[in-house]
Amino acid sequence: MAVVFFIILFFILISLVIVCSTIKIDVQKLKFSNGERRNLQYDYLIFLELRFLNYIKIMKLTLTPQKLKALNEKVKINEKLQKIDVKDIKKDLPNKSEIKELGKKLNLKLEEFHLNLEIGTKDVIITSAIIAILASVVGILLPKCIKRYHFEKYRYKMMPIYQNQNVIKLSLNCIIQVKVIHIINIIFTLVRKRKESKKHERTSNRRSYDYSYEQY
Repeated sequence: MAVVFFIILFFILISLVIVCSTIKIDVQKLKFSNGERRNLQYDYLIFLELRFLNYIKIMKLTLTPQKLKALNEKVKINEKLQKIDVKDIKKDLPNKSEIKELGKKLNLKLEEFHLNLEIGTKDVIITSAIIAILASVVGILLPKCIKRYHFEKYRYKMMPIYQNQNVIKLSLNCIIQVKVIHIINIIFTLVRKRKESKKHERTSNRRSYDYSYEQY
């Protein structure tokens, strides 16, 4: 009886931790550009924290290019990614309406957001259109992810580069918070969608087979 009690208590504690825990993503330095020699250059310093009740730090992970390079050499991430069938992934990707719904369920919170972005293409019209679209998207999403607006914490600047060449310069500092329960909800939604998609494919194949059988 005591064993059953401790098992139930353990699952209750685990459930409580999941419901009350938050993942904090602190991007202190993210830089991305193709440079003057058109070689891709990037650098980043990202901290991932798991917090209970948003105050008690459970664990912390630091991401840098050097650490990811060492991890890749150890785990062979690139080799595993090359074996993944892109077509299968595309089938399971959500559409625009589903992405919008998943975004609501994820319920991201921004504590800080500093973005500097410069983009240039070989076409002036395309460059202007890209900047206009990105500025509109950020302008729409930003108010939904913050509780109180402070100019010092939330600033972004997007500028076009008219040099008749493909150029990108990005600098980002931000702090994002998302509850673990919301991430689990998204995962279950995507898994359910995948199962329904496969079930629909099997049903369609069976019907197609039956139809051809009747013909012959």
